[in-house]
Amino acid sequence: MKKIVLALLMLATVAAHAEQVALFDQNHYEDWVYTRDNMDLNTENISQNKITLFHSNNGTDYTLVSPLIEKRNDTIVVDVTAYSPFYNNDRYNATKGSPTIEILDEEDNVLMSVFHKFTNKQLERFFTVEFDIRAIRVPRFKVRFACWNADTYCVLSMRKVIIEGLGDGTGLPAIYGDVNGDGFVTSADVTAIYDIMLGTDDTFAETADVNGDGFVTSADVTAVYDVLLGNE
Repeated sequence: MKKIVLALLMLATVAAHAEQVALFDQNHYEDWVYTRDNMDLNTENISQNKITLFHSNNGTDYTLVSPLIEKRNDTIVVDVTAYSPFYNNDRYNATKGSPTIEILDEEDNVLMSVFHKFTNKQLERFFTVEFDIRAIRVPRFKVRFACWNADTYCVLSMRKVIIEGLGDGTGLPAIYGDVNGDGFVTSADVTAIYDIMLGTDDTFAETADVNGDGFVTSADVTAVYDVLLGNE
């Protein structure tokens, strides 16, 4: 009995750290963007599998983009329900009809990307993609869904997306002292700390507390310099 209670408590703890941060389905599509001008996001079009991802004959890529999501978590889990409507057509190619899921900043720059390869021909698609976003140094981000190589026979119809955040956002940065998240520790990280201290730019406020004492001070600048000088 004690083991059962302990297991339940552990499950409750995990659940407490998970939160749904975005939802797309036939009843929830506000603030999502489908980049096909002649196809509105609405209940009818979503339920009839008309929200399709592909590269058109005129060179336009039709994609689905989530609303801006606040970065409050360490991990993002993306669950997708979709359809390959022409899966039984001789011209259908599963690899070409496979989706790419991307994390974008507010200016649509790609921060992270995963190609989820389909290996078989089938109508219904259920898949999950997970992103460790601790190294992303932006306060908000979007998730984009695309099929960059799909033609009109290999389209993917989007039916449902659930995006959940795991963790409380307190995970350590991927590189100690890399405040701005560019993958290096440089004087730019020192500048980012000073910007926060002076109140001129708080973009990297979540990662500026390098020494983890709960404050952004000159001690964090010293911590970055220690890395630069090889003392850390």
